[in-house]
Amino acid sequence: MQIILLFLLLCFSPAVWAMGHLPTQMSSDPLIGKPAPDAVLIKTDGTSSSIMSSRQGKKAILIFWATWCPHCYEELGAVNENIASVGKKGIKIILVDLGETLEVVKNYFDQRQMHLTSFIDVDSFLQGTYHLEGIPTIIFIDEKGIIRNVTHAFPSDYVQYFK
Repeated sequence: MQIILLFLLLCFSPAVWAMGHLPTQMSSDPLIGKPAPDAVLIKTDGTSSSIMSSRQGKKAILIFWATWCPHCYEELGAVNENIASVGKKGIKIILVDLGETLEVVKNYFDQRQMHLTSFIDVDSFLQGTYHLEGIPTIIFIDEKGIIRNVTHAFPSDYVQYFK
């Protein structure tokens, strides 16, 4: 047990252990101002597509999450409540579950009676590509596909992150 704990402490930054106390805005993120990386993944609706093509040329809020994450539980509740109003502002919400199977995510949505669609990154490939230090991580991508900001909580004024 001590070896596992030591391994975890060495492999993960302190930010991962303090997810509840992370600053909401991570303006020093190395991806800000750069094109958002893309990948083709399966989705909970059974189809597969590229993450960036699902933006359909619109601004997007890309949310990395997992079913075991208590903060993600709260954030997905906010997403579920706000998805229609966000869409009316021309912004797509794109969910990406990290490290879990399609079945686990579908069961999670069914149990919570959520009608959301999520990409499934079973191998957590995008964790390295996006330099993720913890979840939830919320990335704001403009209509040109450029990352404008990175946060760890769904803000009440999400439009400000696109300015």
